[in-house]
Amino acid sequence: MVDQFNRWYPDFPGQQPYQDPAYMRVFGQAQPAPQSAQPQSAPQRPSLTPPTIRAEIVQVENLGAIDRYPMGAGTSQMFMTRDEKNIVVRSMYANGQHTDDIYDRRPPEPPAPTINPAEYVRKDELSALISEAMRPAQKKEEIKDGTV
Repeated sequence: MVDQFNRWYPDFPGQQPYQDPAYMRVFGQAQPAPQSAQPQSAPQRPSLTPPTIRAEIVQVENLGAIDRYPMGAGTSQMFMTRDEKNIVVRSMYANGQHTDDIYDRRPPEPPAPTINPAEYVRKDELSALISEAMRPAQKKEEIKDGTV
């Protein structure tokens, strides 16, 4: 089927454009590009465009509902639960087996903790803290030695 904007949509899954009479009427046979008479010094690299991927996502109640969805051999289908917690990509094989790739929604990451400089010891305070911590041990030694 060719719409009013000259975009082709298949009438059934697997249909190729050359099988559609409407496509052939609008676009006809592909004409070969004329060859340039000018010699090219170096071959130009074609600019690569990223492929356009279109995927149909089927919404299901829960992960168990995916088992009841009919799928043909050699196909893949994306599913999403209604609560949008999981996305599943199921691939069916010719022998009836399947694989499920399950992607879970993660909770938002907690914010990074802020650094409070008051919680840390500065280098110039270190010697005073050590000597203060050693005072009770020095008093015990003085009492033991009898110097007090």
